[in-house]
Order: sequence, then C-alpha cells, then structure tokens
Amino acid sequence: MNLERKIGLDMHLPDGKLPGFYAQIVKGIADRAPLFDRFKELLVFDSEESIPSVLELLAHYRVPSERCELVLLPSEELEQGELYEDYAIVTRNENIFVDLALVALFSLDAAKPDAEPAPALLQLKEHLIGSLTENGLVIHLIDRQLAELAERIAKAYGCAVEWRY
Repeated sequence: MNLERKIGLDMHLPDGKLPGFYAQIVKGIADRAPLFDRFKELLVFDSEESIPSVLELLAHYRVPSERCELVLLPSEELEQGELYEDYAIVTRNENIFVDLALVALFSLDAAKPDAEPAPALLQLKEHLIGSLTENGLVIHLIDRQLAELAERIAKAYGCAVEWRY
C-alpha cells in the first residue's frame, strides 16, 4: 500500500449550538463534496477540488476551520511506537491518519560501509511514533520538532536520513 496524502479541514464549531447544527453542516458538506472520512470535527477529503465549496458552506454557517495535510497510514503494516497514541488520528472507519504539521516521515539510509542502522534505530526508538514498511522500505514516524535530532543520531552512526514527508 502506498501512503496517501489527504486534505483535512478541522472545524471549530461554536459552543452552545443544538446537536442538529453539526448534522446540518455535515449533510451540507456531503451534498457538495465527497467526504473520505471524518473524526470528531476533522473532515477528511481526497482532493483539493472539494475544499472551496466546503469552505463556502462553512463560511455561510460562520464556522471557522483550519486546513491540514494528512497522511493515511496502512494499519496492517504499522508498528506502533510509544508515542503513537499522542499523534495518531484513528477514525470510526478505522483509518489511521497523522497530521504533517506535527509528524515527519523518514527512512534511514545505511549505504555507507561503516553505517550502523541498528544502534541508530535503538537510540531513536523512544522518540518514534511508529514504523511501517512501504514497497520494501522501512519508514519511521517522528515528531516534526525532533527532525534535527533524528539527523544527528543518524549521522553519529554513519547513516543518513531521507525525508519522505
């Protein structure tokens, strides 16, 4: 399975509205654009073409939203790390997403003769959100703010980091 990018709109629904208010918005969105998935107030779309009409509807209801870039992770190939629960968005449909504003995906390149990827991964393990294999390549997920740390650890062990997202 290839990693798929998705577009998210994180709605900020006003407090004190009747439950039907949210349902009315979701129905209006469904009439305008195909919804791939949703999680609480996060709407997930397949394509960029859906976004303008949805933003128009949200503006009509005076519901602010923030756009986010998501990656759909293959659940059957995902090995969860210690920080998985803090970053993974698991929907009712059991789709797993990560927000690219928070999470970076990388692989270790151990092509140098003196490279030691096993100890590098051991040192990175406590910081990993998870790992998965895509087309035979192991991809690791880490907090985006720790990207520089991942680079330093990899370099210390003769490896290089290849950023995927």
